[in-house]
Order: sequence, then structure tokens, then C-alpha cells
Amino acid sequence: MPLDPIKVVTTIKRNPQEAFDAFVSKVSLWWPLETHSVSPYLGEPVPEIVVIERHEGGQVFEISAKGERRAWGTILAYEEGKHISFSWHPGLSEAEATTVSVEFESADDGSTVITLVHTGWEARGDQAVEMRGNYLSGWADIMQNRFTGFTKSL
Repeated sequence: MPLDPIKVVTTIKRNPQEAFDAFVSKVSLWWPLETHSVSPYLGEPVPEIVVIERHEGGQVFEISAKGERRAWGTILAYEEGKHISFSWHPGLSEAEATTVSVEFESADDGSTVITLVHTGWEARGDQAVEMRGNYLSGWADIMQNRFTGFTKSL
């Protein structure tokens, strides 16, 4: 039985292009690397860099303190300033990848409504229900607190 997608909607006081740029190009500055990255689970220091390549087929990855690339996913769809979708498997095999899609839509007041949808939980097998539960609160915190707070400082 398929698990429901996680959907997180937040609004920020930036135009869609600014919001998109902050999400894609400045992820290292707002992502909670201390708790949500691969390197610490391998007994290594927290990485300082996360890269989201700005094109379809590009990669999402962290760069470890040793300079190693650790894959998080692959860009599945990309529309500058409007939409990005990527497979999501930080620390896991590609066979266990879920999908994250993020839309950036202009609101009447000049702000941006950001809608993040995370699907494909069945790829996580027996751990799907537990992992979805962890991401449910995780995405809400990351988008509504971390990302929104970061964009206020731009």
C-alpha cells in the first residue's frame, strides 16, 4: 500500500527567483548539516559544503572534510526560478531513492509560496513507515524554520 506524500508549504518574503537561488545555491548556509548529512554517520566531521547542481541530470551531494563527494540524489527536473525535483538517498543506495519536488510560486503580495512534496516511500522497504515519520517533522522544521529564517537575513 503506497504511503501518502509529505507536503510542506511555506511562504517567504522574497520573489520566486530569490527564493529559488537561496534554496539551490545557498543550501550549505541553511541546511542542518550537523544533524542531516552523511559524513557524521561515518564518524567524520560535519561537512561544510552541500551542492545542488543547477541542471537536469546534475547531482545533489555533500563534500566531506576529506574532500570526498557523498551523493544525496540526482536532479530529475529543473526549471530555473520555478521548480526543482531530485531523487533523494543521502547515505543510501540509489535503489532506495525517494523523490523530492519543490515548487516556487509568486504570491500577489510579491512573496513566494514554496511547496515541497516528498514521495516514493515504498523504495525504503521495511523502513518506509518509520523513515516517512522522521521526514514528516524534519521537512517541516527545515523548510518552515531553517530555510524561512535564513531567507529573512538575505
